[in-house]
Amino acid sequence: MRFIQLLVMLMPAIPLAATEERPAQDQVAMAYVPGNPLMQLPGMHTPSGSPISSINQGLPPQLISDVSNAPNPFDTRKGGLEGQTRISYTLSQNAPVHITLYDLLGFRVRRWDFAAGQNGGASGPNAFMWDGTNESGQKVSKGGYLAQIEIETPQTVVTVIRKIGVIH
Repeated sequence: MRFIQLLVMLMPAIPLAATEERPAQDQVAMAYVPGNPLMQLPGMHTPSGSPISSINQGLPPQLISDVSNAPNPFDTRKGGLEGQTRISYTLSQNAPVHITLYDLLGFRVRRWDFAAGQNGGASGPNAFMWDGTNESGQKVSKGGYLAQIEIETPQTVVTVIRKIGVIH
C-alpha cells in the first residue's frame, strides 16, 4: 500500500484535456521492496539515505565461456570424426555440468553428466564428441537440435543454449 502511495505522490498529473500543459519534466519513482534487491544502472541516482544506494554489487563472475561446436552442421553419414561434432566450452571453476540435447519439438534426445573436476566439469577448456545418436544408440533425424548446458555452483545454476544442425 505504501508503494502505491509513493507512486501517486511522485507521478506527474495526467492531462485531462488537450488544453492542459504537460509538466516540463517527467518524474520516475524507485522503491525498495524488501527481499527484492535492486541494482543501479548507469545514469541512475538515488536520494541520499536510500536503502538501495548500497546494493549495487555488480554481476556474478562468468562461469562458462567460448561455447561452440564444430562442424556445425555435421553429416552423420560420414565416418570417423567427420560424422561427429565437437562440443566445447571453457569453465572458470570446477563444477558439475549437465548437457541435455533436445529436438525442436522439445523431446529429450540425449543427456551427459560430468562431475566437478572431471573431464567436462573441470576448470579450463572442456570438450566432448556427439556422433548424432540418441540415448538408444540410434542415429537422429536430420534437422535442428538444442544443447542445454547447465553448470551448478552452490550459489547459482547457469544455463547456456547452443544450436546444432544435423544433415544427411
